Amino acid sequence: MPKLIRDVVALGTVAAMQQPTLPIDDELTLRPFRDDDVDAVVAAFATPDIQYFHFRQLDHDEAKHWIKDCRTAWKAERAATWAVSSGADDRVAGRVTVYLSLADGRGEISYWVLPEARQRRVATRACVAATQWAHALGLHRVILQHAVVNTASARVARSAGFRQEGVQRAASVLADGRHDVVLWSHLSTDEP
Repeated sequence: MPKLIRDVVALGTVAAMQQPTLPIDDELTLRPFRDDDVDAVVAAFATPDIQYFHFRQLDHDEAKHWIKDCRTAWKAERAATWAVSSGADDRVAGRVTVYLSLADGRGEISYWVLPEARQRRVATRACVAATQWAHALGLHRVILQHAVVNTASARVARSAGFRQEGVQRAASVLADGRHDVVLWSHLSTDEP
């Protein structure tokens, strides 16, 4: 059955390009995860609050698979995942992902930051850069969702220029049960 509405971003657009490295500022860069980032990924998912909000823990083999899946998701146009790297030694400070819905022109952003890189607006800067990339790709709407109890993500969303749209009741299941979820959005027509 033919669609009556043309895809907002043509399928194949992302898969046809190499995932870019995106300089954020003098300190931070978004770059694809590399195989030698496995220790940083293991450390991230061993961090209690990252485990709690992302509901997983990874050993070295699972972290290698996770990194490989980041590449596969790019080629399959499901997601664009970057390591947020910091400093001259290019160490992983965090991660940001834009989950893609190209046909609808939508994305959803997710992130985490390692404890040693916190309190420096790493998540906010990465979120802004990834959102700008998504809008430049042609995604009109990028959403950000977090459990109401995740006040740090609320600060990131607000600082990154997202607008709160509402609260979804009992929309997330975490280790300790159901939680309300705050929904934020950034449109391509919003202020950068």
